[in-house]
Amino acid sequence: MKKSILLFFALTLFASAGFSQSKKITIDSEAAKASYGDKISISPMDKSVSVKNNVITISPKREEVVYTISGYFNGQIIVKTKNTELKLKNAYIENTKGQPAIYSEVKFELSSSQGTSNYILSSGKNDSKIGAIYCKKDLNIGGSGNLYVTGNVYHAVKADDIKMKGSGNYYFKGTSKGSSINCRSFIVESEKSFSCYLLDSKNGIKADNSIEISSGNFYFYNNKVALKTDTSQDDSSVPHFIKLNGGTIYLSSVEKVYSTEEKGYKLAGTKIIQE
Repeated sequence: MKKSILLFFALTLFASAGFSQSKKITIDSEAAKASYGDKISISPMDKSVSVKNNVITISPKREEVVYTISGYFNGQIIVKTKNTELKLKNAYIENTKGQPAIYSEVKFELSSSQGTSNYILSSGKNDSKIGAIYCKKDLNIGGSGNLYVTGNVYHAVKADDIKMKGSGNYYFKGTSKGSSINCRSFIVESEKSFSCYLLDSKNGIKADNSIEISSGNFYFYNNKVALKTDTSQDDSSVPHFIKLNGGTIYLSSVEKVYSTEEKGYKLAGTKIIQE
């Protein structure tokens, strides 16, 4: 894992040296790929895991089963059972057919193990506004390792309600038309210590309804809008708001800090540093 570890340290140095260095933050997934081999390992590997061609389906009979995933896979992982956790431990999952690398129609959790670097990518042609991680319900993202998500089709992550937690380093790169994170609502509770990088996308975090941040470190780089709620998606009875109650937000090469409905932006306790 030498290449991916060196890449992580380089990114960390750029971020910690001052946000003026954020221009050097990139996700060089191709440089890391050779470190992950050519096979995927899933534990437990029992009847709840089925493999057909380039699709792995995970469907335990009960909720809250944790699957540890390591190694390399080109295809799609589908989660079928609510509250399943995918725990990445030096995993490289990509889909080069224009489809999500990880897909679910139920709530699930994605975490990265401490001391590991994990990559999720999607590339290829698709007219749909998908994400490299695409969940049609709620998604929790956590762990204490390093997670790099690149959505070269449209978004990096697309889900319903997204909750961020943990103490890891999370990097999300979408496209000039999409978002690093696209969701209905985005929330970070208090006392979370992760660092989240939103890179090279039209929007850093775009939520149809609301964004609430009470802790964590957020680095926005090369976004047209850092924080956006989409007031055009719902009728006027649906509240749209951005609440920043804690944590730190760093901005570099960002055209606009936020976009939401009138009086929907509340800054109280979050430190914002703009280059």
